[in-house]
Amino acid sequence: MSTPTPLAAWAPPRRIARGNAAEQILSDLREQIVSGQFVRGNKLPTEKQLAEGYGVSAATVREAVRGLTTLGLIDVRHGSGAYVTGDAFQLVEGPLRSMIQMERIGVPEVLGVLKALNSYAAETAAAKARPDVRGMRAALQAMEDARDARTLGASLESFLHELARASDNPLLIVLCRFLSGVQVGLAMQLSGGTYEGWRKTVRRLSKERGRLVDAIEEGDPHAARDAANEYHDRAIKVIARQPMAQDIVTTDPALRSLIASWMRA
Repeated sequence: MSTPTPLAAWAPPRRIARGNAAEQILSDLREQIVSGQFVRGNKLPTEKQLAEGYGVSAATVREAVRGLTTLGLIDVRHGSGAYVTGDAFQLVEGPLRSMIQMERIGVPEVLGVLKALNSYAAETAAAKARPDVRGMRAALQAMEDARDARTLGASLESFLHELARASDNPLLIVLCRFLSGVQVGLAMQLSGGTYEGWRKTVRRLSKERGRLVDAIEEGDPHAARDAANEYHDRAIKVIARQPMAQDIVTTDPALRSLIASWMRA
């Protein structure tokens, strides 16, 4: 990784060419962030430094900074400046949401990819020398303790997130977190959104979740993979049987509209 550049010594690697200056500055700063010249937690040069360095106006710099904020690369703190955050989930979430909606990707495709990813995550986690399932166990307990629909949904998302985290694969973690959020949000919406209805839905998969965690903890990659697939297949059946999904099959375009409306919320 490159050595971070002290702010006092910072200078842009090149001057801005003719054209969209804000876009060029955004691209240049983005490259400096992802290459490690500005590491997570570091403060960016001031607006004045950026404007002087690139030879542009303050307004142009502000436009570029807004773009970096939208991308999830920086966080602007009023009165303090812009800091590199580099939130991996934010970097992936926006483009994936847009792609799913623009390409009219349906529920079967989304959940099919999630099945493959969760299976790989479980297999990878179980293959480690000392599988750590504490996060998953804690999430299971949180589901049991939940007393409202929102907390229950958050606990279920946490379980799926901890499953991915156990793989220690950053890309897998981010993708699973996004797709798991889609699955949980869809299931919650189809169950009617009430605590009682949602709790019944979540409890129908308690045994499958327990078997999945046990297989990972026992260090059996094949059993963990099979348990993850069994959990996913069972989850699809449960989702399809929800009150609001009784007249909709998983290949029906209506479900595509449903997932699109949920993702825009």
